[in-house]
Amino acid sequence: MAAPDTYISLERDITASSPEAEPVIAGLMAYNTAHLPPSHNRFMLVIGDPETGAPAAGMTLIGWGDTAYCFWGVWSLQGAVDHPGAVAVLLGLAEQELARRNMTRMEFYIRAHDDTAPYSTYGFTVRQQVDGHVNGRPFTVMEKPVAYPDSPPNAEGLSIALHAPPSRQLGRDAWAVTDRRRRLMLAQPLTLVAAMVRDRASHAVLGGALCYATQGDYMVDMVWLDDRLRGTGVGFDMLARALDEGRAMGCTRAGVETMDCQAPKFYPKHGFQRFAYVASPVPGMGMNFYEMRL
Repeated sequence: MAAPDTYISLERDITASSPEAEPVIAGLMAYNTAHLPPSHNRFMLVIGDPETGAPAAGMTLIGWGDTAYCFWGVWSLQGAVDHPGAVAVLLGLAEQELARRNMTRMEFYIRAHDDTAPYSTYGFTVRQQVDGHVNGRPFTVMEKPVAYPDSPPNAEGLSIALHAPPSRQLGRDAWAVTDRRRRLMLAQPLTLVAAMVRDRASHAVLGGALCYATQGDYMVDMVWLDDRLRGTGVGFDMLARALDEGRAMGCTRAGVETMDCQAPKFYPKHGFQRFAYVASPVPGMGMNFYEMRL
């Protein structure tokens, strides 16, 4: 099948939860699912807003082997849950559920916008820390053996639901909260930039590089390209346009993270250099950290 005729547009203020970004996020998630080993456990624990029922906090766990992985930590909006132990409740309930499923270990990826203190308090220890992730802050891998809690977490006043597996709409809702929380907790104004590949006739999104600028850092956050366009040079041009925009805004450093199954050979072609690596026993899930001077 011939590749579609496309053009690349630079677009601002497209958050990772915007409708325009949905094809990029969905395409990236589908790509990961196709290129990682099948997971045998996937569930989401959600605290609902007591008045509206809307998801206010939660976490998603995915299991490979005896380990459950959480790639974004607990998601919540500041002030959305009026309960001082909401994070501990979620972690405790997750541990109970994992023990029930005979899982023996939890591994959490705590990103630069987040706080590791609630996880340390709950008994997690640091397996690896990658310094200089965003704004000089670290990316931290934390782990904990699963041990069935002696007593159930105090969830009084909280509406808790287990979704196994979570629906697509719930996944969208959770990502919207995660994205808003990340932008709030970075505590600096973010300039959002997206280099979008669109079909010239229909203007449908066939690829995108969702980026953000903060304090001189230009983070290439989410990247996806339709399979029909891989190997045509469109992806190279898409990223080049995105990086040129970062330079034009005065950013001095670009950063990106990519799994082994994604595009570790693609970014060095643009001048990125790998500065850290987080190994994983799951084939294809090792995490590469790249940076370059703009």
